[in-house]
Amino acid sequence: MMSDLLHAANKLRTQSPERLWGLSTESIYSALAAKASDESIQARLEPHIRAEIIRTNDERDSDLVVSIHEWLLGELSLIETGDISLLGLVILSSDEPQSLIRAVAVARLESAEMVLRSCIEIDGEIPRRELDSLLADEWDETVLAPLLGSLGFLTIYPDSAEFDQERIDASLSAQQTTSTETAVAKAHREVISQAIETADGACLEALVQRLTGSVPSKSELTAAEVATLATTRTIVVNGTDLEDAIRDQRQEYEDELDKVQSLLVPSTELDVERVEMDQPVGFGELPEDSDQSDDEREAALKVVATVAAHPDIARFDVHFVTERWPSVTSYSLYQILSSVPGVECEVSDGLVEFETVPEAVDVEIARDEYMTHLVERCSAIQNRIDTLSQERVSFPPVPVATESMVVRDYESIESGAIAPTYFTYTLVDPDALGEKKMDAYVGDSRGLGRERARLRRWHEKRSSGLESYTAMTDRLFSLGLERDIEDKVLRIMTPFDDDTFNEYVAQIRRLLEHGFELRLLTRHTKEPWEWRRLQRNLLSEIKEHRDQVTVRTYSRFKEHQRVTSEMDFRDLGEIGIHGKLQTVGAPEEGAVLLGSANFMENSYDWNPECGVYTERTQFVDAAIEFFDIVWHVSAADELSINRLQEIPDRKLVPTYYS
Repeated sequence: MMSDLLHAANKLRTQSPERLWGLSTESIYSALAAKASDESIQARLEPHIRAEIIRTNDERDSDLVVSIHEWLLGELSLIETGDISLLGLVILSSDEPQSLIRAVAVARLESAEMVLRSCIEIDGEIPRRELDSLLADEWDETVLAPLLGSLGFLTIYPDSAEFDQERIDASLSAQQTTSTETAVAKAHREVISQAIETADGACLEALVQRLTGSVPSKSELTAAEVATLATTRTIVVNGTDLEDAIRDQRQEYEDELDKVQSLLVPSTELDVERVEMDQPVGFGELPEDSDQSDDEREAALKVVATVAAHPDIARFDVHFVTERWPSVTSYSLYQILSSVPGVECEVSDGLVEFETVPEAVDVEIARDEYMTHLVERCSAIQNRIDTLSQERVSFPPVPVATESMVVRDYESIESGAIAPTYFTYTLVDPDALGEKKMDAYVGDSRGLGRERARLRRWHEKRSSGLESYTAMTDRLFSLGLERDIEDKVLRIMTPFDDDTFNEYVAQIRRLLEHGFELRLLTRHTKEPWEWRRLQRNLLSEIKEHRDQVTVRTYSRFKEHQRVTSEMDFRDLGEIGIHGKLQTVGAPEEGAVLLGSANFMENSYDWNPECGVYTERTQFVDAAIEFFDIVWHVSAADELSINRLQEIPDRKLVPTYYS
């Protein structure tokens, strides 16, 4: 199992930043929701996988993505032998589950807390080697570190690491000791409230007490209590146990409803005997008792006054008193009633059963208020009975954040990852070339005339995903002027060039005036006339910015040998620059244009050419990485602008062969 896990993690591990591809707090929730709904995890993860492809411009084996999620659901105790645990149900019942998932991960994953506590005091970033020193073994390096990256605790680059202190602080703060009994009771309440959405607080408390033996506090379930659940034995809520608790509680409510309804009907046989007193009973007739509050004394006298005025009310609902005077309990009410002159009663099963009361009580009666209370209580109990009917119970509860987790995943995609990408082309365009050039091209050929008509129709109706090389070159150069680009570098790789450079020299000059650096990569083994043409069309036009222009060349031979300018390089197995590539700016702010077109008239106006233009961050990053490696290995053949102003009549020989 460990070897399979390491294999999956290695395959899913990305490099910069380092994380497990396709895994996030949002995707963990979706995988758990699939288990709860008895659906395919792969189907539930599909939106997250699509988001990851957009985010990374990469793809991995979806079976491995599923397997790492299945492992994690078990490792975090969110499932137990195929069933959703109480902890898993709590996660599914939260509309903001990400912080809870992080707290559970820190509680459950070996070494996670130790690594994060070592990082809590770090402000900003640290060298990668310092993070590596905190990782104890292969599991930490291959699984734990990239997993912490996927969970959003840290961002790991090849040479550094950055920490999200807010998330780390919140998750570590949750690792505090709390009452397991309290955590279990509150977790049950959270889950049952989702399973029976219309249940009120009293109904939830009654069901939780039946299932756990504890009454949950009314406060919200905290991340610390969720972390406590993660470190205790795994609890699985048995659906049958819940059904039994619901059935028994419903029967209790039905019995209670019968009892309360009977109080609404005046007694014809059990009228309370009224005892004649020397004077009406009031506050002054009650014995002095410092333990009795004014609320308790007032409540007792109001009850006695109501029964004295309506002796057919032989039984009185204690809830009427405890709801209005929260400090009064059944026991304290009985104690005060027993001290009222002329009162004989018993308190049992939530009722006061009177035998005698004083004939007159000097306190306002509350019959109308009491009758309203009974009617409202009957309605509330009936609602609870209805709530606990089988048609209203959904277990396991429907995951509440399924859609929002997918939305959050897509919202986390940086705008640069979803920039437009165009298929870039060159194809003879009659309108762009003009009548004079096209007339010369067609001549008196009827076939070429038909070709011109067909090409014109194609250009008029081409799809929006196709853009010409000229339009996209303009866009790339203009981007450097229109955006506030920080990495002011224009990269151009082209083996061949001609007067076309002159058409763009004004834009290149403006970029240089705005502080850009031009890096030009071309073939070393150009003929002297080719160097003179480059000098005429480009370099001489930007000579006032010569300190911002660097030209490097790359030409090699398949076998190392001494080469002279008199030799025919084609006979020596020459290799060199063949790619055609332009980039501007850094990956997150710039653009790239690449394809088959040289910086030449034929490539931009006549030849069928094709390529790609995009501002997608990952694509631009890859293009810059490729350009830069060729640029670095070409350092030996860097040509100064001054040297190129004195082009020799003989061919230049690459440094390593001269």
